Amino acid sequence: MPYEPRVRILGAALVPLILLVPAAVAAQKKTAPAGAAKQTGPAGAKKVEYIKGPVGKAIAPCGAKILPLLEGNKWTYGYVESGLPPPPELLKLIPSQPATIAITVKSVEVKGDETVVSLEEKTTADLSKDPKKHIYDERMINSTITCGRTKFEISPDSFLFAGEPGGYFGLAFDKFERSKDTTWKLTNGTIGDASWREDIVAHFTRTAVEGSGAKLDGGKLELERKFTPGQPESVNTKIGLYTGAEKLGVTITGRVTLDNPPQPDSKPAELPAGWFNVLWLVPNVGVVQVLNAYGHKYMLTDVTLK
Repeated sequence: MPYEPRVRILGAALVPLILLVPAAVAAQKKTAPAGAAKQTGPAGAKKVEYIKGPVGKAIAPCGAKILPLLEGNKWTYGYVESGLPPPPELLKLIPSQPATIAITVKSVEVKGDETVVSLEEKTTADLSKDPKKHIYDERMINSTITCGRTKFEISPDSFLFAGEPGGYFGLAFDKFERSKDTTWKLTNGTIGDASWREDIVAHFTRTAVEGSGAKLDGGKLELERKFTPGQPESVNTKIGLYTGAEKLGVTITGRVTLDNPPQPDSKPAELPAGWFNVLWLVPNVGVVQVLNAYGHKYMLTDVTLK
């Protein structure tokens, strides 16, 4: 099922308030090993053989086959041109995109009937506009995923939350509640056919740059994130072909209300319309591709799976 241009992000709701950081790879033509996926064209056409991408074998915590969160597992993503321009209303909000994103499972801890997974997410961006002089900016984020029988909650600073890397600066949540459903609603460990919606109500505080003397207001953040599974698709990554990747669209609406608005009758600041992100996920592998509302596309370039 095709998606129409629609929506998403935590950061966009806060863009006026904080500084955000936020085509398919060519087919691998090799002599295919046993088990390689074979695709043929018209009669007489040369046969093209695609190498299958790596797949994990161990049982994942919480039975979450769609993202095998085992200690030591690692996913690396590279930025690729999508060829899709962002909606006009997002042009002023576009953050610089990292060239690479590396996510590593650092620990898995069982707490009662829930499991808390700690992730280390490293983003690397080239800030230089001179191709001969690189200025690399590296950022490390420690995120979490909490899963249980009916829960799969991804922390909002994670790339996996919505396919938007980089987290946020000078901001902290002293309240973050999911009033409806969970981040990913799994069926037998994978994305099912039914849609769901994760509603979030949070309160944030902001810290000014040291030495600036600025006093920054906090506020309330409300997000509605509707997830819609699409028809499975094939994704040909740098490390191999994945057939039947689950296509998951997320449409985001939301608003920010300042604790101390400049005018007593000020209305909440709404997220820009048309925020729509898509993630492609493969059982026993995880996220293999992302396309977010900015037109930024990321594809799996390397993976370590148990």
